[in-house]
Amino acid sequence: MAPANYGVPTFVSNNSSSSVNTSALQQQLYGMSNLSVPERKQEAFYIKINNLLNKPDLDNHSEALANILMANYHILNGDAIRAREFLSVAQPLVQNVDTPSLEHQYQYVNIFVLRSEGDLEQALTTSENLYEEVKDIWGMNKLGDLILERAYISSLLSLYKEAITLLDLALDYALESDDPYLISETYNVFGILYNFLNDNQSAIMYFEKAVEVMEKHPALVSNIYFYANLGDAYRTNKQYEKALELTHKARLLSIQENDVPLQAFTHQVEARIDTDTEQYQAAIEQLEKAKALQEKVGEKLFGYELQTDFAYAYLKLGELDKAEQHIEYAIEEAAKVAALDDFYLKKLRAEISAQRGEFEMAFELLDESFSVYRDTFNDNLTYVSNLSREQLDQERLSFENKLLEKENQISTKFVEQYKEYSTWLITLIILLLVLLLICCWLLIRYRRLARTNQEMALTDNLTLLPNRRQVFRKLDNEHQRSTLNKSVYSLIIFDVDHFKTINDRFGHHVGDKVINRLARITRHILRDNDTIGRISGEEFLIILPDTVMDDATQIATRLNEQFANADFEDLAEGIHLTASFGVTEYTPEDEHLDMVINRADHLLYKAKKEGRNRVVSTSRDDSSED
Repeated sequence: MAPANYGVPTFVSNNSSSSVNTSALQQQLYGMSNLSVPERKQEAFYIKINNLLNKPDLDNHSEALANILMANYHILNGDAIRAREFLSVAQPLVQNVDTPSLEHQYQYVNIFVLRSEGDLEQALTTSENLYEEVKDIWGMNKLGDLILERAYISSLLSLYKEAITLLDLALDYALESDDPYLISETYNVFGILYNFLNDNQSAIMYFEKAVEVMEKHPALVSNIYFYANLGDAYRTNKQYEKALELTHKARLLSIQENDVPLQAFTHQVEARIDTDTEQYQAAIEQLEKAKALQEKVGEKLFGYELQTDFAYAYLKLGELDKAEQHIEYAIEEAAKVAALDDFYLKKLRAEISAQRGEFEMAFELLDESFSVYRDTFNDNLTYVSNLSREQLDQERLSFENKLLEKENQISTKFVEQYKEYSTWLITLIILLLVLLLICCWLLIRYRRLARTNQEMALTDNLTLLPNRRQVFRKLDNEHQRSTLNKSVYSLIIFDVDHFKTINDRFGHHVGDKVINRLARITRHILRDNDTIGRISGEEFLIILPDTVMDDATQIATRLNEQFANADFEDLAEGIHLTASFGVTEYTPEDEHLDMVINRADHLLYKAKKEGRNRVVSTSRDDSSED
């Protein structure tokens, strides 16, 4: 981590001639801006930028970019105050230089600082605008990081549908670029989102995935807040021993890494564990430590959450005045109280009123709390867990019971009137039943349509085979199954030889028909449990479960013969084609799926290099031709 005695940034504008090669320096700085997030968090990155800032002859462009990178370093290491200081120095320089590439770098870092400062609406707007400007020019890793931040901010603003869509896109970027940091971060934000939706089992699953990826890549050790997130999820699941173990582990690592915001969060999680286990005074002490650490680095985003934790702990201690005081502090901390937090806030106040014997006020607050909760999740019911719905139903039942009790008090006065209106009531019930049937019919149609759309999204339009995304998902499942069961599978990748010649000579419409016929030939030869998918124009991938190398090679050889002998005269005169095949077998030495895929790709390339129209197969790196 960066040393603690570095100086406050200063604004030095220098337009004089420089001994520094300006163009080369700017190119170097932009290169540093495209480093991975773990690299931008390291002390070596800080030292290099700090040395540049100490040069007296920097041009405005280079000085602005160096300050932006220094701000990036500090926000990645949890120091929002220092990050804002460096951005404040960079801002007038950015305006003076007026270059889109520099403005993009400034806005990118500013999004993370705005979020940390609690200005979520501005952070979201800035991230949306920036993505539209850079989506065609930035690399996948950085675009994935930007989309992931948008998803996180959307989830904090209760925009859950938007967040899930963005997370799906971020995961595509991460997997496409094979970036372990981005993959683990995306899993982590998925966990945070499902935690917001009270789907604790899903949250734990994604946090565990994030930890698993992190632990496989030592360079990601700075992502240790995954342990704290997982610990908090275990706490919600009442697995307190696991929760404490992970929380203490995260705290020790955060002290080693000098990650102050994470230290604060671990104290907050431990306070929640203490509250859940009725150790309320210990919880207050942990929350005081978290508060002091948050103030140290200027973290404002979670100040509201900390104050509500204070309020709940004091409520359980019976110190109602202090509980109410911290509720007021919570309102002051939040620039805008989110609807879900407002639900929780009213619920806390209802409990305070109930403890004071103000039952009428308590009921009104509970009623308001329920209304806010219902309105907040009205558009997100598809994403809310069964547990969340059960809790909501319990609250609704409680309110309905209280309303029923009031109705019983006056029912004896209006029995005759109820009889007069019984016919109307029956009619209304019939209408409601008809409406319910219509709603059920619409829901069934919607689900069928959604299922159809999902199938279309995973199917190749031309051949109706699984598309690239779907076939690789199936391959990943087969690889995991084989690894777990110590079974075997084989993989065939084949490519039509000189297919471009067919398109050029006969036209793409004939080429499409040829591809379709090849797909039917292949499907006819394969078994029911085999899978074939189209992964590019004329390239196909075949998954053969429980199949050894010799059998897979025989299948590939048979396909090769069928293709060579196939009659395409009904499509166009003179069509004759062959294909090249790469065949490999999963072995216990294949720790990762990529090892199997890359080996099959290599063998396909070898088949083409050796003259095409052949099958090349091996189960190990020392390729042997069939």
